[in-house]
Amino acid sequence: MQVLKNSKSVFALALILPIWFVSTSYAQTKTIKDGVYTEAQLAAGQNAYEANCNACHDIKFYRDIWKGWIDKPLLNFWYIIVAEMPADNPGFLLDTEYTNIVANILSEMGFPSGESVLDPNDGMDEINIVAP
Repeated sequence: MQVLKNSKSVFALALILPIWFVSTSYAQTKTIKDGVYTEAQLAAGQNAYEANCNACHDIKFYRDIWKGWIDKPLLNFWYIIVAEMPADNPGFLLDTEYTNIVANILSEMGFPSGESVLDPNDGMDEINIVAP
């Protein structure tokens, strides 16, 4: 009888632990709603965006394509911008300029700034894109 009781406990634990681990990992996921860029990055990004992006891409452009980016890492979005923009000279800007432009896009999409500095070399791959 004791063996049966213990096997039921082990079975219950085997069912509960995976659920707990999965829910814990989802609870720790950082998203672009968590203030992942600073106000200084936003200010610099507004200037860089105006000088390098605005002629071809108004904010409606990003609203139209945003659904395709949901649940993807923000770093992927950053890489695409670096690899493809500006269209006449991709990769021309400094990494910090591209990062600040991403901060501006996030702000224009309604995502808040915060205390964290957005950095493609430090955690941007762990920040998920979500719907506004």
